[in-house]
Amino acid sequence: MKVAYITAQAPWGQGETFIIDEMLALKEAGVELLIIPRKPTKQVFHQEAQALLENAVWLPLISPRTIGIFFMSLLAKPRLWKVLSAIVRCSRSWYILVKNLAVVPKGVYIASLLEKKSIEHIHAHWGSTTATMAYIASQLSDIPWSFTLHRWDIKENNMLREKVESAKFVRIISEHGKNELLGIIGKNYKEKIKVVHMGVEVPKNIPEHKEKKNNLHKFTIVTPANLVEKKGYKYLIEACSVLINRGIRNFQCVFYGEGPLRAKLENLIEKKGLNNYIKTPGAIPHEKLMMEYRNQEIEVVILPSIITKGGELEGIPVALMEAMAYGIPVISTNTGGIPELLSAGAGIIVEEKNSHQLADAIENLITDSDLARKLDQKGYERVKDQFNIHKNVAQLLELMR
Repeated sequence: MKVAYITAQAPWGQGETFIIDEMLALKEAGVELLIIPRKPTKQVFHQEAQALLENAVWLPLISPRTIGIFFMSLLAKPRLWKVLSAIVRCSRSWYILVKNLAVVPKGVYIASLLEKKSIEHIHAHWGSTTATMAYIASQLSDIPWSFTLHRWDIKENNMLREKVESAKFVRIISEHGKNELLGIIGKNYKEKIKVVHMGVEVPKNIPEHKEKKNNLHKFTIVTPANLVEKKGYKYLIEACSVLINRGIRNFQCVFYGEGPLRAKLENLIEKKGLNNYIKTPGAIPHEKLMMEYRNQEIEVVILPSIITKGGELEGIPVALMEAMAYGIPVISTNTGGIPELLSAGAGIIVEEKNSHQLADAIENLITDSDLARKLDQKGYERVKDQFNIHKNVAQLLELMR
């Protein structure tokens, strides 16, 4: 099957590692992929993404080629005027309208490219402008399309009703997200909305645990996430301060990520005197993080996620699934789709914005090795059963076919 994938940047750029994994799994399943990022960078940050470059088209968002084909299509394709009219009519704010109009030329170019390549299905990740490009390409080429909604892109509501109506199906990654989406577009579209989780590679067995008898070893906490508000980093910083006040000092915490809150978080770390306990080395290539998991260099992965004042929250974080797949205990909060992943003892769930409860959970893991082993096994089994990338890609392919 020939499938076009429209992404934000992948296989280029630092983000979308979970989409890279999904595309690799599709290739392994025999799919002929054509990948078109909306606005690619020139950097391939994650080593495994190299295997996708032969399938990808590098083209800036705005270029003489896309502008030229757009103006030619205005004259040659009357249907384009209907598409433009729908975009103007259905974009619910000036901001969203401007965003959508900015991707129209590339969407038109994609339509002509996919027809030449005999693509059978178009799939976009994210319901915002990547889906707008896929919508345009489908409307102009008559190639069926679908898209994956994650979290923030549901709340943004960029032409969601129009897009759902024209799509063959809509894949959503959590039941929580499905309910939110139906609240926006109405339950008439319920049959089109399919919950297919994101997935991860799952080893056949949990790596054998090694006893760390070296007195110099510190209990290692990792948070692999962008430095943004909804990740709740400040509550983990406060939890670390609580642990130190309790006399627990044999730990280190590593924030693997980049983002707009870096300076603010580093100032808070310094203000609380935690520079020796919390490190902010920046984003880490995906394959290096997986190597740390395989080598058991990490004792726990924590996402202290919150619901922001603006209503931003998590879907089901792939960062937690990846740790669980390697038998690493995880701690997160009762927000978004996280309980779908961590319920029934697959991980530790604490209340959002509760630093003391978070500190309690960390202390329990530090002092109770039996608890850690139980979480290892239950977390691994949950991911193996419900979040295995090959099982979930098979579901996705069935929907496309």
